[in-house]
Amino acid sequence: MKDLQNSKSGLLINSGSSRTLWRNNLVLLFSLCIMIFILPVLPSEDYLLSRILLAVIVISGLFAAEFSRRIFKILVGLGSIVILMIAVNLVFTDSKNIDALSLILNTFFFIAVTVALITHVAKAETVSRSTLVLAVNSYLLIGLTASILFIILDLLVPESFPQIDFGPGSFSAFIYFGFVTLTTLGYGDITPAVPLARSLATFTTLIGQLYLVIIMAFIIGKFLNTKGTDQKME
Repeated sequence: MKDLQNSKSGLLINSGSSRTLWRNNLVLLFSLCIMIFILPVLPSEDYLLSRILLAVIVISGLFAAEFSRRIFKILVGLGSIVILMIAVNLVFTDSKNIDALSLILNTFFFIAVTVALITHVAKAETVSRSTLVLAVNSYLLIGLTASILFIILDLLVPESFPQIDFGPGSFSAFIYFGFVTLTTLGYGDITPAVPLARSLATFTTLIGQLYLVIIMAFIIGKFLNTKGTDQKME
């Protein structure tokens, strides 16, 4: 019966080892933390490392959730194309078109993985350590995806963010702006200069707030249900 319900959802299989999810998501979390926190402080050019980290995040994202067989095959195909485009992008570093295409494919992949992780959190029967890591990874992936969308916009519409000089080091600057926007800090040191950039910034802000409200409601609700069930059993 569970398999039938999961096949109808077409996205996830709720079976699977919590330990496996925990281990796989730790790898994803580690990769995301390097991208978000370590990459910006490195003195050397971050272009090569940022693309390698994107590839690592793509690979670890494939195993971060219990996908159905059909969806997993689709994501493996998309992930392979993404990694191939990253490799091509490393060769043709001056091609903005290839750079934009590579980042667009990354965006689609990260959105699919993020939806899968959030679905795992929503369907979890209890709040475990893997559930919490899944929730954290989902939030970080939302921020990373928003950052990539800002990069794509700046590639397609130059000077969308006048304070960022597109080139070496700009990837970290966009990650910074993406998470500052997602968390509604709004320091004002980087500002969107065109209407589309402002709309995307507004959308990112709303998504960040809605995610925190909804995911906290899920986690607290499951925690209270689990606690209530334990008390009844006693």
